[in-house]
Amino acid sequence: MGGDVIRFADRTQSVTVELEAGRRGRYDGWHAGEIVIATGFVTARLPLNFTDADLADLAGYLAARAAAEEDGALPDGSATDWPEAGRSAYLRLHAADPFVVEIRDPVQSGVTVSVPLQLRDGWATRAAARLDALRTALADGS
Repeated sequence: MGGDVIRFADRTQSVTVELEAGRRGRYDGWHAGEIVIATGFVTARLPLNFTDADLADLAGYLAARAAAEEDGALPDGSATDWPEAGRSAYLRLHAADPFVVEIRDPVQSGVTVSVPLQLRDGWATRAAARLDALRTALADGS
């Protein structure tokens, strides 16, 4: 099974975390994936490993963002790391206007790429629904 774990995109650029097909559970409960960055300036792929608990954390983040958007709350500038910083490459998600995804790779390259995005209304609700479907498929082993 492959597929997008999460996709942040506007009309010109995107940051996607893709689950690698055929690599689920390679390290007992770890999922292998890639961060894919596509902008006019940089196109890159970076390996990423994450757990079911990391997916649950991302689901919680998306639910909170969706609730804030539904309530009409303005972006508060807060930042969240996913998966948790320190193990490998990770995303730092800035709830700002524009929304900013920083891709941080402190372990291998030491490089950070910052991608500002004009996300469409309702993005968090749609992303949460796609992630929920992926988590269900992973739990079912399909």
